[in-house]
Amino acid sequence: MQDFKILFQKYLDETISPEEFAQLEAFIRNNYPAQEAEVLWGEVLANRVYAADAEHDLDAIFKDITKRRPVRLGWIKYAAAAAIIVLVVTGGLYRFSQPSPEAKTLAVQDVAPGGNKAMLTLADGSVVTLDSTGNQVIQQGGIAVKQAGGQLIYDGGSNEGVISFNTLTTPKGGQFQVRLSDGTRVWMNAASTLRYPTTFSGRERKVEVTGEVYFEVVKDAARPFEVQAGNMKVEVLGTHFNINAYDGLSTTLLEGAVKVSGLQNGKHVILQPGQQAQLSDDIKVVGNPDVDKIMAWKNGLFNFEGASFKEVMQELERWYDIEVVYAGGVPDIRFGGELSRNKSLAGLIEALRDAEVHFEIKGRQLIVRK
Repeated sequence: MQDFKILFQKYLDETISPEEFAQLEAFIRNNYPAQEAEVLWGEVLANRVYAADAEHDLDAIFKDITKRRPVRLGWIKYAAAAAIIVLVVTGGLYRFSQPSPEAKTLAVQDVAPGGNKAMLTLADGSVVTLDSTGNQVIQQGGIAVKQAGGQLIYDGGSNEGVISFNTLTTPKGGQFQVRLSDGTRVWMNAASTLRYPTTFSGRERKVEVTGEVYFEVVKDAARPFEVQAGNMKVEVLGTHFNINAYDGLSTTLLEGAVKVSGLQNGKHVILQPGQQAQLSDDIKVVGNPDVDKIMAWKNGLFNFEGASFKEVMQELERWYDIEVVYAGGVPDIRFGGELSRNKSLAGLIEALRDAEVHFEIKGRQLIVRK
């Protein structure tokens, strides 16, 4: 047992030699049944047992691991930093070798990842198509709107007392940024909309959203900032927060404070940083949500930690503008880890593939076969 502790500590410290690594693996496999050893060894490889655990018996470590039984896919280190994939399917079995030759990805054609693209609907109803290559100035009365690549910038000029609204829409496979007339910055995920005045006047700043949008609101004590998403209203003075209104309604606060209200039930809560409000028939406050997972899209990543197969496919549908077709039902698999959103579809499903699941790309369809 003492040898195990020493070897395990060396692994955590990344000072373990190839010979010692082999001894560590052999110790685990020789002291536990095959399937349990797979689970434990997968935990060691994924580095999910931390240094403090090395002071406890292996039995205690194993019991802690089997209670959690996470289901993971991710890129990890193997001895001298060779990258391999860890995939755990429902039932707790780790797959930590290179993908099986039976696992096939049939890519009739590839699909490029999403990028900076959106449609701007002006106050007169005309539509301007935006992409990452555009650099232009759009005039609306006394308001100048500048496009610089994947961002719109409103100059905050005068609109002569007339309140006019613009709507920015990102399609599936699109994302965009906008700096509103008060300096507030907004990041929009795919399949989202933002409706806002070209300039804020009076004592309020109000916008409406659908989809998923992240705000960094400029502080202005005299003019609270209000966001409406479906039946949810968020009121702030100056703060950073994320709103997800794809399937449910949630607000996650990163900085500052916000008041979240249900427009139908009349209830409200005050969020502190690191809290999330979820709105359905009631308002539920969740402490310590996984902020890395929530903000992954803004940082150019997919975070699949704890996600079901269907949830992962829904993200791919939005980002790659594809339709996922299930031939034989939805696989009962959960994933973990992060992958870049800059990968092509074929490159991404290569990382997701499993011997029990086959992918085929046909046009803008991703066919999944069990």
